[in-house]
Amino acid sequence: MNTKRYLKSYAKKADAVLDEFFAKKKKQAQAISPIAAEMIDRYRQFMIGGKKLRGAEIKLGYELCGKRAGKEIIKASTAIEIIHSFLLMHDDIMDQDILRRGRPTIHKQCETQHQKEYQKRDSAHFGLSMAIDIGDLGTFLAYKVLMGSRFPLPQRTTAWEILNNTILEVAYGQGLDITYEAFDKVTEDNVLRVHTHKTATYTVTAPLQIGATLGGGSKKKLQAIEKFGLPVGIAFQLRDDELGMFSDEKTLGKPADSDLKEGKNTLLFVKALERGNEEQKKFLKYAHGNPNLTLKEVEKVRRLLIDTEALAYSQNLGRVLVEKGKKFVPQITKVPKLQGTLCKMADFMIQRES
Repeated sequence: MNTKRYLKSYAKKADAVLDEFFAKKKKQAQAISPIAAEMIDRYRQFMIGGKKLRGAEIKLGYELCGKRAGKEIIKASTAIEIIHSFLLMHDDIMDQDILRRGRPTIHKQCETQHQKEYQKRDSAHFGLSMAIDIGDLGTFLAYKVLMGSRFPLPQRTTAWEILNNTILEVAYGQGLDITYEAFDKVTEDNVLRVHTHKTATYTVTAPLQIGATLGGGSKKKLQAIEKFGLPVGIAFQLRDDELGMFSDEKTLGKPADSDLKEGKNTLLFVKALERGNEEQKKFLKYAHGNPNLTLKEVEKVRRLLIDTEALAYSQNLGRVLVEKGKKFVPQITKVPKLQGTLCKMADFMIQRES
C-alpha cells in the first residue's frame, strides 16, 4: 500500500461526507441566525486541506478487524477530523499564529471581519472570542457524527469514551507545553512527555483504537495498538518539529520559522543547547522565542542544529521509535497485507515532507 494514495483516497470520501453533514448543520444554524450559519461555514472551510491522517487511521483500525470500510465508518471517522480542527483553532490562538494551511487562522479571519463590518470595540478580542466559540462547536459536532452513526450502541459509546479521554489527555499535554515555555531550562524528558500526552495518543493510538472498537476488535488488539501507537506517535511529532525548522512556508502552510520565534520547546533545541559550545548556546538562547529574528539569523540557527548534531539525534530517535512500534504489528493483525499497511504508515510518520 502507498500511504499517500491511501490518505488521498480517504480524504476524498471524507470530504464528501463532511460536505453533506455541514450542509445540514448550516441549514439548522440558519434558522437561528445568519451569524450561526456563518460560523458553520467558517468551520467547514477551515477543514479543507490537510492530510486527514487521523480519520484515515480510524478507517484502517476498522479494517484491521477484517471489516470492509463502507460509508458508515467513513462518516464515523470524520468525528476526529472535526475534533482536530477545533484543537488547531485553539492552538493557533495559544501560539499566536496568523496562518494555517496557507490561509489566515480563524481568529485572524474574524478579526478582519470585525475591522471591515463592525469596528465597534476591540477587533482582536472579537477575533479571539469568535475563534474560541467556533472551536467549541467542534466537540459537539463530532459527538453528533460519531454517536449518530449506525454502529451498535456499546461500540459507539466505547469509541466516544476513547475519543473523550484522548481530548482530555491532549489538554493536559498542551498545559504542560505552555508551562514548560516558562521554564528556564527544559529537558528531553519534558519534551517527550509533552509529545506523549499531546500528540502520540491523539495522532496514532486513539484513531486506530476507535476504528478497531467500531469493528468489534478485542481488548488484546486494542492493547497491541497502544504499544504500536505511542512510540510511532512520538516519532510523528519529532518529524513535525524537524519540518517546523527545515521546511518552507509553502509546504507547511505557515511561516517555517514560527516555532523558533514562538519559543516552542523541541528536542532539536534541547539537544543543541546540551551539545553546543558557549558561543553557540548564547546565540540559541538569544534566538529562541525572539519574534524579531532576521532570515540570516534563522539560517544560522538551522546550521547550529545540524552542526551540534541535534537534527541527527532527533532523526535517529524517530527511526528507533518507529521500529519499536513496528515490532507489535504482528500482535495487531496476522494478515500480511494489513501488516504491510501498518508498517508503511509508521514509516510515513518520519518520512513525510508536510
